[in-house]
Amino acid sequence: MNKRYLLLSSLLMLFVFLEQINGQSKASNATQEVSNFDRLRAKISTLPDSVKIQTLLVSLNDAKSQADTLAMADAYYFLSRVTGENQTLYKNSFVYADSLIVLTEGKGYFRYPARGYLSKGITEYEQGNHKEALSLYLIASESAKKNGNELLYRTLKFNIGLLKNTAGEREEAQVIFVDYLKFLDENPKHKNVITYNRVLFAVADSYIHSEHLEKASFYIDKGIIETLKVKDTTTYSYLVVTSGVHQYLSKKYVNAIDSLKKGKALIKKFDEVETRVATCDYYIARSYDALGETETGIEYFKNVDRILRKTEHVIPELADTYDYLIKHSKSKQDVKQQIEYINTLLRLDSIRYADQLYLTKNINEKYDTVELIAEKEKLIGQLQEETFLKRDTILLLIIVLIIVFGVAIYGFRRSYLNKKRFEKLLTAQKNRESAETKPTIITELPKKEELDIPKDVIATVLKKLQSFEQSDKFSKKHYTLNSLAKELQTNSAYLSKIINVHKNVNFANYLNNLRVDYAVAQLTENKSLRSYTIKAIAEEVGFKNAQSFSSAFYKKTGIYPSYFIKKISN
Repeated sequence: MNKRYLLLSSLLMLFVFLEQINGQSKASNATQEVSNFDRLRAKISTLPDSVKIQTLLVSLNDAKSQADTLAMADAYYFLSRVTGENQTLYKNSFVYADSLIVLTEGKGYFRYPARGYLSKGITEYEQGNHKEALSLYLIASESAKKNGNELLYRTLKFNIGLLKNTAGEREEAQVIFVDYLKFLDENPKHKNVITYNRVLFAVADSYIHSEHLEKASFYIDKGIIETLKVKDTTTYSYLVVTSGVHQYLSKKYVNAIDSLKKGKALIKKFDEVETRVATCDYYIARSYDALGETETGIEYFKNVDRILRKTEHVIPELADTYDYLIKHSKSKQDVKQQIEYINTLLRLDSIRYADQLYLTKNINEKYDTVELIAEKEKLIGQLQEETFLKRDTILLLIIVLIIVFGVAIYGFRRSYLNKKRFEKLLTAQKNRESAETKPTIITELPKKEELDIPKDVIATVLKKLQSFEQSDKFSKKHYTLNSLAKELQTNSAYLSKIINVHKNVNFANYLNNLRVDYAVAQLTENKSLRSYTIKAIAEEVGFKNAQSFSSAFYKKTGIYPSYFIKKISN
């Protein structure tokens, strides 16, 4: 894994965006909604959480006594949000949101029931349940669009962008973030300061992930200025941490430690999510390690371990904490501690595997199945000799054997699937080479979804795309949708729609698939290329870094490029 671009995915993974509505309605009932909603929000805005809940319950009872459905919905919504932001009361959030949804479903309100689904999605997201959050966001998005609530619709798109960011689709998430920032700049009536500050934070984070450190620095500085103006302590603290990570990536380790400690202190004052603290400690530890202060760094890594064990909210980017801890315990000849860290790493893998392949990939790359089993057996043997097969040792052995058995089954299954996928990939490459020997002439467009684009334009663009694909130019320069559209002498909207319909993928995946196919062809034909590093091969075929190349290769073929090179070389 490329460690330079870890940044704050843990903050973004847990940072849920909820816009403060300043929007206007399309109808008179929407105007009434805004009035009721804003009045109640203003009433509770400065109250402590416990008082907020009591105030909202009184408002709910008043609304029930007057049979005021809309006022009841507003009270349910704010009760759902206040309890959802409390780690002790968050389960109540679902109850209030469900009551809101049942109450308003089918009534055509401007903001309901969409906000009920949004609130449930936010709570699921903050609990790390990303699949459930996405499902709820999509329902809310459909409802908001149906009722003409453009701001809420765009807000939901932004939240989905955060999920894309968590899933590693950084470039697609960045497009969404930048687009939303532009929307707020162009629509001052929707430009709530808290909303705007948090979008600035997301944009800054996305630019660091895409290697644009100068742009990231610009938005970090802008965000800090804006948050200080309005005393937005929450977003300010995130930006201070972001600044610390930026300093770390810039190898200014002393400055990084200073900013990260400052951000950590701010976060601990108001934030109940310990994983954000773990992110700060992780980069503080990395900074100390880079300065040669290993023991100090280890103390911070141990704090990350403590938080991950306690919360079991696994952040993939923090997993290599255990690399440092295992190495350190090995240097101290602490056998029990080594086993404990390895078992923790395996347990975190099982928790995270279904939600993201990232952690599984790194465990298998860094701790090959055979080596891991051998190492554990060796450690168990030493422990048996030292403790004379005490009861605790026997129990530990049983647990280890179960883990080893599971790892072995997983390894055998993965090996079998990789072999099949490799054979399928070679067959596809041979078929592709055979097809390329025959000229292709587009005489009639295939039957596809009807587009609001002239057929002759579609045919021309498809023909130019065919030439583009055969030219291999996609491997020589960084293309964007706009730059390719300009080169093909069409506009980006047409090009995007044609690729979506006729290539069945979005633009980013279209380019990635071309580059992966090109990489397969080049690695099959060019033996010398196989000796290159993954990073060098990635740059050779048009990717910006090894991580994006490996992800795209795996997404299309089901295997990683390192495995493909190993098999084809044999």
